[in-house]
Amino acid sequence: MKEDLKHIISACQRREYKAQQTLYNLFVDRLYFTVFRYVNDSFYTQNVLQDVFFKAFKNIDAYDSKKSAFNTWITTIAIRESISHCRKRKIVFSPIEELDLPYTETENILSKLEAKDLLNTISEIPDKYRMIFNLYEIDGYSHKEIGEMLRITESTSRSYLTRAKQKIQNKLAKINS
Repeated sequence: MKEDLKHIISACQRREYKAQQTLYNLFVDRLYFTVFRYVNDSFYTQNVLQDVFFKAFKNIDAYDSKKSAFNTWITTIAIRESISHCRKRKIVFSPIEELDLPYTETENILSKLEAKDLLNTISEIPDKYRMIFNLYEIDGYSHKEIGEMLRITESTSRSYLTRAKQKIQNKLAKINS
């Protein structure tokens, strides 16, 4: 598969339409869910996804397999386009104090949940909390990187993550009570 992908990418760099179609089909489902985690609306997700592939095909010559896997490269484009879309929707991150909130035991709750239930719960929290939760917990960005992407301080990122976790825990507790 790795060699096949290498050939598909090379063909895309030569602007071969069939290769672009193949690449699209290989990644569209996974990227749809990545974008949806941020955008949380199927109509806008489709629009952002279109922008992701447009940008990926336009800049595919810049892809360097020595620097990152293609999957990582295109997922980064998807995340950045999702954030850009959310910015246009005027999601505002106000500085909030960091709280030392009590950590509640969620292991029992999580063991009873299906993945779709957890994703639904995450999708129900407000955009600004969901975005930081996704960036940090799911996509593995540091608070410094999140701060740079969202133009906020590291402490604001940490505070929003703490609040996001609290909101998720509260919703999960209600589901299982």
